Amino acid sequence: MSSDIRKPDADTRSYRLVELDNKLDIILISDPETNIAAAALAVAAGQLQDPPEVQGLAHFCEHMLFLGNEKYPGESDFDSFCASSAGYSNAWTSMDRTVYHFMLAHDKLHDSLDRFSGFFSCPLFQEDLTERELMAIDSENNKNLQEDARREFQLMRSTARENHPLQRFGTGSYKTLFEDPQAAGTNIREHLMHFYKNAYSANIMKLAVLGREDLDTLEKWCREFFSSVPNNNLEPLAGVKPDDNPFHDGWKGFFRVIPVKERRKLVMYWPMESTYPNYRQKPTRLLSHCIGHEGAGSILSLLKRKGWATDLSAGTGTQSTYFALFEISITLTEEGLPNYEEVIRMVYQYVQHCLRAADNAERIRIRAECEQLALLSFRFRSKTREDNYTESLACNLTRYPREEALCGPDLFFEPLDWDRLDAIIDESFSTSNLRVHLIAPEAEQPKLPSTAEWKEERWYGTKHCWEPINAEMAGRWADKATPLQAGLHLPLANPYTPEDSSLCAAVGPASDIVKVIDSDTIQCWHCMDVSFGIPKAAVHMQLTNFVCERSARWAVCLRMMLEVIQEVTNEEAYDAEEAGLVFDISNTSGSSPCNGLRLTFKGYNDKMPKLVKNILELIAKLDFTTPENQAVFDLVKEKTMTDYRNRRFQQPYQHAMNAASFVFEHPFWEREERMAELETVTSQEVLDFKRLYLSELLVEVMVVGNFTAEQTAAFISQAVASVAPKPLSPENKPQLKISKVDAGVTLLQEQLGPDPDALDSAISVQFQLGESDLRQAVLLELLCQVMDKEMYGQLRTQEQLGYIVAAVSNTKWQVGALRCIVQSVHPPQYLETRLEVFLAAFGKKLESELTEEEFAEHIDSLVTKKLEKDRNATKKCERLMIEVCSHEYMFDRREKGAELLRGCKKEDLSAFFNTHIAVASPHRARVSCHVLGRQAVDTMTAAGEAHGLTEDSKASLLTFPANSTPFPIPSDSPDAPPPALPTPTKVSIKDFRASAPLYSAQK
Repeated sequence: MSSDIRKPDADTRSYRLVELDNKLDIILISDPETNIAAAALAVAAGQLQDPPEVQGLAHFCEHMLFLGNEKYPGESDFDSFCASSAGYSNAWTSMDRTVYHFMLAHDKLHDSLDRFSGFFSCPLFQEDLTERELMAIDSENNKNLQEDARREFQLMRSTARENHPLQRFGTGSYKTLFEDPQAAGTNIREHLMHFYKNAYSANIMKLAVLGREDLDTLEKWCREFFSSVPNNNLEPLAGVKPDDNPFHDGWKGFFRVIPVKERRKLVMYWPMESTYPNYRQKPTRLLSHCIGHEGAGSILSLLKRKGWATDLSAGTGTQSTYFALFEISITLTEEGLPNYEEVIRMVYQYVQHCLRAADNAERIRIRAECEQLALLSFRFRSKTREDNYTESLACNLTRYPREEALCGPDLFFEPLDWDRLDAIIDESFSTSNLRVHLIAPEAEQPKLPSTAEWKEERWYGTKHCWEPINAEMAGRWADKATPLQAGLHLPLANPYTPEDSSLCAAVGPASDIVKVIDSDTIQCWHCMDVSFGIPKAAVHMQLTNFVCERSARWAVCLRMMLEVIQEVTNEEAYDAEEAGLVFDISNTSGSSPCNGLRLTFKGYNDKMPKLVKNILELIAKLDFTTPENQAVFDLVKEKTMTDYRNRRFQQPYQHAMNAASFVFEHPFWEREERMAELETVTSQEVLDFKRLYLSELLVEVMVVGNFTAEQTAAFISQAVASVAPKPLSPENKPQLKISKVDAGVTLLQEQLGPDPDALDSAISVQFQLGESDLRQAVLLELLCQVMDKEMYGQLRTQEQLGYIVAAVSNTKWQVGALRCIVQSVHPPQYLETRLEVFLAAFGKKLESELTEEEFAEHIDSLVTKKLEKDRNATKKCERLMIEVCSHEYMFDRREKGAELLRGCKKEDLSAFFNTHIAVASPHRARVSCHVLGRQAVDTMTAAGEAHGLTEDSKASLLTFPANSTPFPIPSDSPDAPPPALPTPTKVSIKDFRASAPLYSAQK
């Protein structure tokens, strides 16, 4: 037992390290102020241990551990317990680790640890659940098939040395986990039992537990529940050989890769030893810092000036216990793609001339700055979500010494061995150790050599072509005699490194929320809060002018204005972010109305006023038509158009939700409208728009953290003065409206999946509740709390409809709604029928089966969620800004909501459901959006059925008569004739939007 853990300066929590008799390693965190408890367990077992004949077994084992154990055999017991206790649970499997984690109300920690420990001490692997859960794995795989990142990662794995564990398919599918073992005469449950026994063991498990209790109590509970986890004395990644190199000559080389989306990317990989053993020096951290830098002198800065690239990242993105891949990923433009060899040459010049041959004094200066910023970041680390925190600590215990679990990934503990760094550059970054992916549409790929041919990767079908990097190519790319290109140099000193870390008041409770500027153009609210004990703050600033939503063209002008601002501020914003001060700009907000630009600043407060002022001055002065900015404009226009085109490859459920937004929201501009306008938008037009947009503004600001009211008023006034807007005229004040659906009416929108190769179909079913108030919002949250896990358990777990199943609140612009989404290989009509069956059964359960005790637990759970304390100034500012932008200013909404909840009765929830959601309700107002995927189309075609949908179908709505039943619940009697279906009327969505009554609840 040890408490000798290095922790951040402002961290008031207590820690203890414990090793049980079975060698299970534990870190305990006692936080007397938390409302939320959490735990995570990491086991050093993963996909690299999959048998070649049962690929995906580690991932499948992760799924099965949730489905019951000897102490708690219920298949959804743990998920349901967490969901009814203000929490949730989840897990993930990587190549060398599997991590299980959960969070919930603090007073439920004891019982949750009892349940959680059963995963690892006495799992059941029930035979009757095995095949059913295989369908969940298969649904997860189907969902991923068109995801380019997964396709490219698997290509990297599949081309590894034959029979090496890296070569295997980690996700798994029904074929690899059921059909292949069955064909071989083996049983998947036997494989599971064998894998669990030979890969899971207490001595390779790391547990992190955070609760309100003192350390002695937490330790007692962990000893009580986890001492029974078997210790099989296994080595981490048992069966995987540390010196077994997967990166043969055929893995290295030049790969042309054809993506699903329209993408142009150059990725360079260099395999090397795992960096974890050398964590005290972190030599590759300097390489990633310099190569991935985005400021003056960087590779990205020069590529942008040439118009060849828009993004660059560098570092050991793929990392495992025994190897790592240093990766440089560069997003190319259409002009940059043909110059990919020049880009490779530029990377090698930077590595050879800037990093390898640099004056050591310069490298020492940069390293010292990295050390200084890392130490500051650690000392003043903000609190994060409890589940994320325990998850990271459990993972850290698998990589770093126990006493450095909090700081191991971040701090530099020893001086860098510069000779060793140079050796890494010489040995690892040679062209003989290089793999290149050139990712682009086939028509844009360079001509194939006569000896090369296109192939398809086994699991995702990724089209690719390989050729070796010969001496001629290596000479072109990495000739050390080639002089360094002008403009490339190592990073300069960071001007945003904080110098003052003092607090503006003694640590104590936050001040009241007060308005410090109240004018026709600026409404600024402030809350001085140093209760977190760190010199940080957050600023949210909304620049509102409804002119940006008056047409699709002006909406596109705002998007282009935003994109150019991001580009021209990137170098300064990058320096600020490296120094712990983050700037972001957006034209959307999922939580509150956003008619214009939303600027956010968070981090150290010392130089935040300077950054706020600089950004606003730049926006005010920005001219898009200068030669330099015209080049930037052209670059981001191409990038934005590609983004619009690629949205057709979103998940099917996202297309269904977007269709619902088009039905409901005013204003709303479809992707096709935006694309058409973007084609002809010019820089001069965007400049004219910017002047119009900035001429009148309502600037709404929320400032939280280490600023006084006087400081806040001063720096916000000074910053906004550079824009000097006039007050909003009446026509430019926000006018946000929602289409009203009549009581009893069902509207249906159908479309073919925009991505013809996506297997899944999806439905989004939205039940409109009317104008929202606090009572409606509280009842909706309570309904989602009770209903979501029930729906998930029935439709996902029991019926195995698909991997994505959810019931969520979708209140928009003060109009309430419940949204149910399901994504599956089944056709949408079937999914909607199964949803109706569920809703009918759920309504009965709500009335007759939900006990008063269970209802009280749900109330307590939701109250706990509502009263959850803000973890840092950023989160608090986000929450308060919602009130500012919605113009409700109910800063104590959580407390008032909790008070309302405590007065809710089960009858209230049942009446709410029966009025708005129940199948038989005459008041139900429903909009269903269906997306028909490839598998459903193929099934219907094979059966000789016509789906009747065309490209134009998505522009229409089918309106069913009030209180009709377009998706009838099947009869219990097999002999009953099918019910007659109602006949809908057809109307275009645009006509519906023009004629429907509107809610206008936005204040």
